Amino acid sequence: MRRLVCFSLLLLIAFLGCETGHHEGVTGHVTLDGQPLANAEVIFTPAERGRPAIAMTDASGAYELVYTINEKGAPAGKYIVRIRTATTTPGEDGRDVQSPETVPAKYNRHSELSVVVKEGEANQFDFELQSQ
Repeated sequence: MRRLVCFSLLLLIAFLGCETGHHEGVTGHVTLDGQPLANAEVIFTPAERGRPAIAMTDASGAYELVYTINEKGAPAGKYIVRIRTATTTPGEDGRDVQSPETVPAKYNRHSELSVVVKEGEANQFDFELQSQ
C-alpha cells in the first residue's frame, strides 16, 4: 500500500511539473502562385519534439494556429512548417475519394519551410508558395 501511495505521489508531482506553457499567437496568410490558398492545412511541427500546432486557411488564405481545443498559438521555438490541401470526401459509391494534392511536396512531405516562434512578439508568418 505504501508503494502505491508513493508511486501515486510521484506521478502527481510529475504531472504537476509538466509545463502546459505559454503559447504565442501565430497568424499569417498562405498563397499559391500569388492567389490565396483556401482550405489548406497549416501544420507547425516542433523541430525538436512536442505537439504540433495546426490551422486551416480561410477563403482569403488567412490562418490562426491552434495548439489544443482551448489554446491558440504555439510555444516559442523552432518549427518545420507543412502545408497541404489533400482531403478525403465521400464518393458516389460511398467510398472515400482522395482529392489530389495541389501543394508541391517541398512545402509538405519534404518541407523546406521553417520558422521560429518568438516569445512576446507578433508572430505572423506569410507563406508565398509556388507550384513550379
